[in-house]
Amino acid sequence: MMERDRLTRGFYAGLGAGVLQDAWSFLSYALGLTTLRMADWSAIVIYGKGGPFSTGELFFSFIVHLMWCGFLGIVFVYLIPYVTHQHYILKGLLFGWSVWFFIYGITLLFKVEPTLNLPLKTPVSDVIGAGIYGLLLAWIVNKLTEKVPPKKAL
Repeated sequence: MMERDRLTRGFYAGLGAGVLQDAWSFLSYALGLTTLRMADWSAIVIYGKGGPFSTGELFFSFIVHLMWCGFLGIVFVYLIPYVTHQHYILKGLLFGWSVWFFIYGITLLFKVEPTLNLPLKTPVSDVIGAGIYGLLLAWIVNKLTEKVPPKKAL
C-alpha cells in the first residue's frame, strides 16, 4: 500500500513503530529489565502521579502513547525532506534516540517525581525501545512511500 498523503503515512508509520516499541516495553517490564513501561510514562503525564495504575488507567495511557507515537511519525515525515532520504534508517534511529533524550531531559528539568533517580536498567531499556521505534518508523515510512523512478541521463 502506497500512501500519498504525508500526514497519514507518518501517522501510520508512527503507530506501527509504537506498537512494537510497546511490545518491547511490556516484555522488558515482565523480564525485570525496566521499572517503567512506555505506558507508565504516558500515565505519569496524564494522571500526574506515579503508579501503580489500574488496568483502565494503564490501557488508556497505552492508547495515548500510541497516539503520541503516531504524532511523532508525522513530525518525522515532515522533517525528512529537509535532510534527504539517503540513509533513512540511520536518520530514523537518530530521531528515536533524540526524542528519548529530549523527553528524559524535560522530565529532569521539570522534576517529574516518578521519573527521577531511575535505576540504570530503565534508561537502558528505554533507549533500546527508542531505537526500535526509530528504526521501524523509518522502515515503515520507506515502505509506504511511493518510489519515483530515477530520470535517465541523455
